[in-house]
Amino acid sequence: MKSLIWLFLLPGDLVRRKLGITVEQDGGLIRSFINMCFWGAITLMIALRYV
Repeated sequence: MKSLIWLFLLPGDLVRRKLGITVEQDGGLIRSFINMCFWGAITLMIALRYV
């Protein structure tokens, strides 16, 4: 289960690290936004492919 959570949060965490922001400074905002955009785009591509 931990590896699944790690994979789900990976895109936002990579961006947060690239920007040099710590977890305390971020408060989850940037990571959540990036993850929402990334996984939303993946889901949209899958949905449009099978419609």
